[in-house]
Amino acid sequence: MPREGAISLMFVQKGRQFFRSEVMATSVVILFLLFLLGGTALVIRKAYVATDEIARIQAISSAEVVAANFEWVNQTSRQLLQRMDDLVGPSLDGLTPNALRFMKDSIATLPGAPRIYLVRADGVTELTTDPDFKPIDIRDRDYFKAVAEGAQSYISPMLVSRLNGEQIFVMSKRIERNGKFIGAAIVSFNSELAKKVWTTLRFDQSSVVLVVRDDGEMVTRYPLLNAPLNVSKSDLFKIHLPRADSGIYEAVSVADGVKRIVGYRRVPGTNLIVTASIGSALAFAPFYRFAALSLAVALPIGLFLAHLAWTMFNWLTQEADQRRALAAALEKNQMLFREIHHRVKNNLQAVNSLINLQKIDPNAKMEMSQRVMAMIAVHEQIYRNDQFSLVDASAYIPAIVDRLVESYGHDVEVAYDLEAIEVDREHALPLGLITNEVVSNAIKHAFPEGRKGKLTISFRKLEDGHNAELKLADDGVGYDPAQASKGMGSKLLAGLVAQIGGSFELTFDHGTAFELRFPLPEKP
Repeated sequence: MPREGAISLMFVQKGRQFFRSEVMATSVVILFLLFLLGGTALVIRKAYVATDEIARIQAISSAEVVAANFEWVNQTSRQLLQRMDDLVGPSLDGLTPNALRFMKDSIATLPGAPRIYLVRADGVTELTTDPDFKPIDIRDRDYFKAVAEGAQSYISPMLVSRLNGEQIFVMSKRIERNGKFIGAAIVSFNSELAKKVWTTLRFDQSSVVLVVRDDGEMVTRYPLLNAPLNVSKSDLFKIHLPRADSGIYEAVSVADGVKRIVGYRRVPGTNLIVTASIGSALAFAPFYRFAALSLAVALPIGLFLAHLAWTMFNWLTQEADQRRALAAALEKNQMLFREIHHRVKNNLQAVNSLINLQKIDPNAKMEMSQRVMAMIAVHEQIYRNDQFSLVDASAYIPAIVDRLVESYGHDVEVAYDLEAIEVDREHALPLGLITNEVVSNAIKHAFPEGRKGKLTISFRKLEDGHNAELKLADDGVGYDPAQASKGMGSKLLAGLVAQIGGSFELTFDHGTAFELRFPLPEKP
């Protein structure tokens, strides 16, 4: 196909490609719009699931906190009641004068303002830390009757104190001597104890801390209720506790009708179950704020993207001709550059052929030919790889060296250690000629009389990242440093090094080593 026809076909193909680009660009915006709306819905859905999961985790972890607190209250109360039992001695008549002080000291650091009572079997209170105490008969109270009838300990449901009208719950212990009931040790806690735990959990008024016995009777609750409560008919007792001693579920409260996420747990070593219930409004408030904010952001962006898609399509359509023209000009320039370097390479090959036809000194002829071949290798690398501004030096250095070794016919092994480094056009040709001169000298002078040898060639970037080092070393016999600086090749070498702004050093120790350092081009 004629070149003009190929170029025309290429322009048609580019035109189709640009049209597809316009459609694709607009489609991308539309797809992004769909992804935005679908993604927003997905994110909101995931946010809901995450919020629900967080609320459930918070509920069960809060239940763990409540259980830990009331487990400690139970253990502390048992220890306190046991100390009171020990304080009694053989009978209640033998209390020491400092017994009251001992009891006050025992509760001084306990939360919930507990009050201690030491009550005789006939219901008379022998000793108490209650500042509001008035003589009353408590033999009708379950916490007294239970231990009087043989129970070793007892935890009461929620009660209203006859002394001050506050909501309380009581833990009592049977005191007996020689198998006979002589009295009861009692510790009373204000229901405000649950408020301390509730406050620690940072609950609001829609969230509840509840402690119940395993018969469903409420022991304490915060926020407080006006009357006792039995939850034995609730889902907690009917469904969840039979399955596991701890867990999470959603329910509408039997006390106030509020929907909550409930975490529950049995308190180890007791007949108590605690719940921490988080109001759904509190739990999902962050989600509702996030959803509103997401929609407030996504909907305007969606409208903007829809408008942008339409505008972009029209604008890209108008710009298509200009882009096609620019693309065609760029391709034409690249083709011209490729053609130029190809013709330069062909011309250099022609020059090399003319040199070979000249009746001049064979050594001079070979040197000139090798220099021309080095230039050919650089231009070949440029046009074959479309590298018009930067050239990978590690790709053409072996081409130069291998051709030299082959042309001289010496038994020389070459070891390469080349890092892929790009140099600009102004450096590529001098660098190739420098390699040609150094390697030619090494092959000619380092390995006389057919001696075997080795060339080591390394090319690497220095640590500063702005300079490169080319090192060419042989293990040959070396040659006189004084003579090395007098020949035409050495003068040419010095000129080439200066041309690329570099510096070099020759060392002679068990062979010859040439080290060149030069600045790399700044990347755009």
